[in-house]
Amino acid sequence: MKFKRLGMVLVLVVAIVCLASFSCVKGGGEGDDDDSKTPNFVQETAWDLTVQYTPSNSNATSITYYSYVKNIGGSGKISMTISSGDSATKEFNVTAGTRYVFQATVPVVKSSTTTFYYSAKFPGTPGYTDNRTEEGYHHTGAPSNMQLTPK
Repeated sequence: MKFKRLGMVLVLVVAIVCLASFSCVKGGGEGDDDDSKTPNFVQETAWDLTVQYTPSNSNATSITYYSYVKNIGGSGKISMTISSGDSATKEFNVTAGTRYVFQATVPVVKSSTTTFYYSAKFPGTPGYTDNRTEEGYHHTGAPSNMQLTPK
């Protein structure tokens, strides 16, 4: 009798596992689980990238960084986190297949013995991260004036 009950429980468990596996199948439909519909950024290499940042002068109080990117994914809302020792986050609406210029300003003070690191992470698979090393300046606060402008 124990074997009969054990067999029925085992059959029931197998049936539940089978039903669960069939109901969790993704893809092949028109749902929102298609990765090509999510924003995905890559570095844009078609532009002149000679102006990477703009300190106003040798006694700069801020440096503005520019990143040239393209959204090869879909349209949507993205959240960008920019770090320079302190960090800031801002959301942007983006359009599929569009080139953008991203800019962020970091407050600084001149310092011959200091280095800081700037990083702007763009979403996607694998996405793009613009990392820079800034020698001769010390950051004095979080990035600000973040803009993502279509071009």
